[in-house]
Amino acid sequence: MDRHIRHAAALLVPVLAGAACQETVTDATPPLAIECTAIPSSGPAPLTVVFGLSVSNAVGEVSVRIDYGDGSQGTDPGARHVYPTPGAYAASIMVSAGAESARCSVPIAVAEGLAPSPAPENRWPDPSYRTTPAAIGTSISGKAPLKVLYNLCRSQDPDGDGLFFRMDLDGDGRYEHFGTTGADCSREATYAVGTRTITLCVTDGYCPAWPLCEDLPRWRFHPYQCMSYDVSATP
Repeated sequence: MDRHIRHAAALLVPVLAGAACQETVTDATPPLAIECTAIPSSGPAPLTVVFGLSVSNAVGEVSVRIDYGDGSQGTDPGARHVYPTPGAYAASIMVSAGAESARCSVPIAVAEGLAPSPAPENRWPDPSYRTTPAAIGTSISGKAPLKVLYNLCRSQDPDGDGLFFRMDLDGDGRYEHFGTTGADCSREATYAVGTRTITLCVTDGYCPAWPLCEDLPRWRFHPYQCMSYDVSATP
């Protein structure tokens, strides 16, 4: 058995020794590739668009140039660009990396802008003035020290807006108490002998996220609706 194996091996040696050896060399680096997007790519004017860019296989320093298709250019695909005028725009992005470059295009369609919606009506609030002891007309009286509780907390707004309160409880013409909820709509004061005129006021349009609401017509304040009382404390 061993003699036959050695004979077969000897027959193979000339074949292997005479075989030509070939080597194939390939370029393992794929070409530069890019993808671009626009969000949104269509809508009514003025249309604000943010472009997105994905770059693959870049070798060397990368540079970006954006042609928005409206005569303006940029270099930051993440920046917002506004198309104020209706029309069709052929936006494109050119990327260069080393000796390579690639371009991608995104069509932008801007339609006629929608007519602005009319500002919602801001209706007047419905104030509620309550006192303890109860007022007779606009007069409150009792023996000193006279404690009076003023309560505006049942005031309502038909639009559901927040309410704003202010109170002059010592009659000096200055509002020392003001705010929106809780203790701001209910206050107690104690009076010595004498008479003074106190004033309670309510308005709407309180914006819980001011100044985010300052440009919205709905948040414009109505003039304060006020009620004045003559408070008399007797000896």
